[in-house]
Amino acid sequence: MAGGLLLAIVARDVHVSILHSSGRNGPLSRILTRSIWYVARWSSFRLVRQQRHKRLSSIGPVLMPFLIGLYIILLIIGFGLIYYPHMPEHFTINQEATSSRAIEALYFSGITLTTLGYGDIVPRTNAMRVVAFMEAAAGFGLISLSITYLLSVYRALERKRAAALGFYHAAEGGADVVGYVANHFVIGKLSGLAPSLRTAARDLHDMLESHVEHPILHYFHPSQVYKSTPRLLFLSLEICAVIKSCLDSEQYNEINERPEVRVFESSAHHVLNEFTILLDLDKEKTRRVETRFEEARRWRGRFEQTLSGLEEVGIKTRKDRASGWEMYQSLRDEWEPQLYALASFLGYDWDEVTGDKDLRYAADEEMKQPRAESVR
Repeated sequence: MAGGLLLAIVARDVHVSILHSSGRNGPLSRILTRSIWYVARWSSFRLVRQQRHKRLSSIGPVLMPFLIGLYIILLIIGFGLIYYPHMPEHFTINQEATSSRAIEALYFSGITLTTLGYGDIVPRTNAMRVVAFMEAAAGFGLISLSITYLLSVYRALERKRAAALGFYHAAEGGADVVGYVANHFVIGKLSGLAPSLRTAARDLHDMLESHVEHPILHYFHPSQVYKSTPRLLFLSLEICAVIKSCLDSEQYNEINERPEVRVFESSAHHVLNEFTILLDLDKEKTRRVETRFEEARRWRGRFEQTLSGLEEVGIKTRKDRASGWEMYQSLRDEWEPQLYALASFLGYDWDEVTGDKDLRYAADEEMKQPRAESVR
């Protein structure tokens, strides 16, 4: 009964984590992955920026073989517990073997699961033959499934990196939304912005689906911040906020009315909400060290910096700056708490994601972390 229960737990965990696209790990792998991640994240925030990202970037690739190895060990123990009461009466065992009954049961379970089959222990009864056959099939299936899952995970990572590179180059190699908008400003018109947002919305949905199909992706931490999920979502949401609050609505009315902008904004909010649910971030005790005044002052600085940058490249800005500021503040307040929780959970400090205090810090991967940024 104990062996059967253990096998059922492993089967359930494999089904939820690998076979069923739910965006969540099974109960066993969830405890394992989150525990390792919490410890790694807690220790890494005591390191400088480059060392922190280097340490966290090694967690995802380690978790996958570790999890597969755990499945194999638990299957061996589970089947071994089934063999144990029938050992050695229902088996033909080499007379030179001197191990205890428990060791023989685990040994036979191990060589059967891995399909080695040395022949020194052979089941004699039909029941044990059936169980041994089931174990060999389970071992072969798990190994094949693990290889397939591993390949699909890295293909998903490649697609995510490709999408991130598109944002990276368009945003002047960082979190510069002015650069992103300016790169689509041609002959006095924002002609290429709508098709770009349409492609970006599709990339966001592809990224979300990859994480839903492969929950282990949550713990793959790119050492380059521009490849991270928080940076992609920040640029998406900030671009929509800038379009709504900073651009001259009369001069660029066609952009504000384009469905691509509304779809892109709703897509970014949907993806952020889904990550919040999948990672249970509403339960995370993550807090900012800023007061509301400091937060508003930081937003105001980013707003004024954005307006100045747009005007420098010839893009007309909103005439009523007071209403624009109110709209920007409202939009920023709508999504920033969720995005901050996501960035913190994934091991990124806020300013390297957004560049609110210094755009150079978000663009330069080698720039040292300011002392004031140590917020955890």
